[in-house]
Amino acid sequence: MSKRWIIGLSSLSCGGGVDAALVETDGAGLTLQARLVHALHQPYSRDLGEMLCRLETEATIEIRQTSLLNRLLGETFAAAARQVADQASFGLQNVSCLGCSGHSAWHDPNGRFPSHLTLGMAAVIAERTGVTTVSDLQSRDMATGGQGEPLAALADYLLFRHPQENRILIHLGGSAQIVYLPAGSKIHEVLGFDAGPCNRLLDGLTQHLTGGRETLDSGGKHAVQGRAIEALLDKWCGLPYLKRRPPKSLSGHGLAEELIAQAVELARQGSCQLHDLLCTATHFVAKCITNSIQRFIPQGRERTHVFLSGGGVRNGFLWHLLEQQLAPLSLAKIDQAGIPSEARKPMESAVLATLTTDGVPANLPSATGTATARLLGSITPGSSSNWPRCLAWMLSQTAPNSDVWEED
Repeated sequence: MSKRWIIGLSSLSCGGGVDAALVETDGAGLTLQARLVHALHQPYSRDLGEMLCRLETEATIEIRQTSLLNRLLGETFAAAARQVADQASFGLQNVSCLGCSGHSAWHDPNGRFPSHLTLGMAAVIAERTGVTTVSDLQSRDMATGGQGEPLAALADYLLFRHPQENRILIHLGGSAQIVYLPAGSKIHEVLGFDAGPCNRLLDGLTQHLTGGRETLDSGGKHAVQGRAIEALLDKWCGLPYLKRRPPKSLSGHGLAEELIAQAVELARQGSCQLHDLLCTATHFVAKCITNSIQRFIPQGRERTHVFLSGGGVRNGFLWHLLEQQLAPLSLAKIDQAGIPSEARKPMESAVLATLTTDGVPANLPSATGTATARLLGSITPGSSSNWPRCLAWMLSQTAPNSDVWEED
């Protein structure tokens, strides 16, 4: 029987909380079809959210605190998995496996030794839920020379591809991440990359300029009252990263922090005001996205739709700028492509975990720049009843899925 139920978990940037999704799948490997059963958002506790925000804004953090965060996030992920099953009136004993992308604590794809660290103790998740857990998804890709992001491009292909229309998926998270799915595309035609900073820049700037009183520019309310500082905008738009061709991804700590430091110094000197700096930063985010689409996305004859997801969709000013700059392309929340915005990332985690148990490599060279596709993640066995069932499935799938899918 090919029908299975998978739970996917993902962590939002800037301590926003956990998104969880219970997913029903049919088929296996590249024939996989996924349907959302139920999704939820579980905010982090205030203390945990503040710790995660500090983790994202500080280049270093005490190892004891990192270890504690790893444990607390594991407990939080497990609670979200139990809650999404409870709300769907679905027993965890019927879930085949669980995919957890973890919380990104460190991402450095461009250093001498590229590295990535995600937090969220998989052993705790498996212990609390009894469900076999697939975690640490980026590490294998980076071990093969990939950048670890955007890792879910193959999952997006399975979830969102369309036979007659080109689709550009833009995730407005910590960075602005683009995945391009040409109409009726083959897997090797999928493109994916980080266009530039997004919420990591806008939220970090808001926190610094308000002295921590506000954690984000809600709806773009500050930015819309300002004016773009053209000299600063031109300087930022000339950054070398923006001109690099994909595949490429941003370091977790680096570019956004440099831009925040520049803006804060201008504010300290009295040269610029809060509204103007946030207006400039929001224009910059929009320019990163639109310039990347114009430079790197092929112009096909088929109609092209742009679908947005992530916390940035709630920034009305950013949406307005994108709508202006991307015209005549139509913009819509990714909900109109069949999956709610808050469910996209946990569904991707669920699909990646499913592909791993199906024996299918899931990292795309065209997205991460990996030298070769590999099975992703580390597997932590579930309960004494769940693990044998999961293992039996994996053994039955290995042989038929061992072909290299790049030849599709």
